[in-house]
Amino acid sequence: MANPTNNEVVKTNLHASKFSAEGFLGSDNRLPEEIIAADERTMIERGIELKKLVSLLKSAYEKAREALGVEIELRSGIIAVYYESMGRIPSPFPGDGVFEKGEVVITETQTGRQIILTPLAIHLIEKYHFFQGTGCRHRIDPAIAIELVG
Repeated sequence: MANPTNNEVVKTNLHASKFSAEGFLGSDNRLPEEIIAADERTMIERGIELKKLVSLLKSAYEKAREALGVEIELRSGIIAVYYESMGRIPSPFPGDGVFEKGEVVITETQTGRQIILTPLAIHLIEKYHFFQGTGCRHRIDPAIAIELVG
């Protein structure tokens, strides 16, 4: 895994900007390394490997995207809907390129708990193990993600 804080440009890019609005850290005051370490511990505690979780997230995203905005049931009590959005957003990591802005909202109907999947968010998890900071709209809390798509 690349260390996202090796580069001062990346540190700056994780904060709010004209490209990412609220940024990738949200209200989280921890360093990116601390966020990553805590989320990796959560995955170990839950007994799931990163590769498996990424595969589940990608699958859920694609299923919802293929439904073109029609709500689908991923499994009993778990629904997903794709929302198209025009444009692209650059990765905060130089050289990663740009990603479409569409998003999939996955909701547990009984509790209302949800996660929002975007191609960029999934990429950040897969490549950097970075689930984003708490308070960030696009943070994919690994514990909740495991429960919703696992």
